[in-house]
Amino acid sequence: MFKKQHLIIALLIGFIFTANAQEVELNPSHPDTYVVQKGDTLWDISAVFLKSPWLWPEIWHANPQIANPHLIYPGDQINLVYLDGKPALTVNRSHPTVKLGPKVRDIDHDSAIQTIPLKDIEPFLRKLRILNKEDIDLAPYVVAAEEDRNVSATGDVVYVRNLRNARQGDRLAIVRPTVIYREVPTNYPWETSKSHEVESIEWQKSSAYTSTAVMSRFWKKYIDRTYWENVKVLGYEVADTGVAEVVRVGTDDITTLKIIEVDTEVKKGDLILPIDQFNFDPYFQPKAATASGDNIRIVALNNALFGSGRRQIVAISNGSLQGVSVGDVFSVHSPERVIRDEVMHPKNDLKTLFKPSKANVTLPMEMAGHIMVFKTFDNISYAIITDGNRPIKLYDYVKLP
Repeated sequence: MFKKQHLIIALLIGFIFTANAQEVELNPSHPDTYVVQKGDTLWDISAVFLKSPWLWPEIWHANPQIANPHLIYPGDQINLVYLDGKPALTVNRSHPTVKLGPKVRDIDHDSAIQTIPLKDIEPFLRKLRILNKEDIDLAPYVVAAEEDRNVSATGDVVYVRNLRNARQGDRLAIVRPTVIYREVPTNYPWETSKSHEVESIEWQKSSAYTSTAVMSRFWKKYIDRTYWENVKVLGYEVADTGVAEVVRVGTDDITTLKIIEVDTEVKKGDLILPIDQFNFDPYFQPKAATASGDNIRIVALNNALFGSGRRQIVAISNGSLQGVSVGDVFSVHSPERVIRDEVMHPKNDLKTLFKPSKANVTLPMEMAGHIMVFKTFDNISYAIITDGNRPIKLYDYVKLP
């Protein structure tokens, strides 16, 4: 579970209007007031008032008379008002801070409205991380288990190779390789792409492609095309599965570890890494993304074979090195589709026998929905689908909202 301070979601840290601020359009069916309900999220409340919920910071008017004016709680009343002719949102607190002499009784922050449901993204925040090629080359790994077991569990001993500077008593994370992320070629998908689709494939240090992924509960599909030449590897994802403690430091490149706790059986090829301290910053807010590119794609779907919907998780092929940051909102678009115009050119039309492309017509991209980034790595980001008109699919394009 999240530590208490990680559950304190600060919706806004204040906003100053600038000349180039994005114009805000109100939802045509907006109310003048809205009472915050338990289970609401900032995105849900924003959508009540705005056509573009990520522009909430531009019309939020924090009330300095209220303790923690940037937090919203169930029972609070949100009011739409106009200041200098511009729309603004203010809050009336249903349970104000009460002063008792020198003490202040504050509201329990754990009940504050969240930007997005943290329970939906917790496994991706806590369990997954992405390594680069150098990380993988240097990573210590399980080379064997006691009594030559194929798999090991809590209390068992495993032998690790390449673990440097370890001391007896050190605790380390056991991580399982999951998927390799690759850049999607700009001309993909091709007409024959259906024959090339694959399920998640597990990788190990010794071999990038072995058997069906144990951790496919995270991703059902992702980009991994061994036959694409000169395609950039965006990162090697691993999932934390347990903790082990150093019980003996060897002299021949072998360190003995005892498994303290584990979610799944430990096996040869699992990696040993420092424990992730999980420094998640909860103080993010939705905002229009600024990182743009012609070929940013959806490269993984969470627990979906054909398409993902609201509050499901996706991975996109850009990260912090490309300017993506937590809170960024993108729109997702299905690719253009080339079809045959069978109205003017039926399949038996001899005029297109030697030039079938003459009968082709290109259907435009269609907007599928919006996503908000909640975790970034160098070249990959995880995002949650906040709304959608149609299922978001693998290879869909990610663009500015």
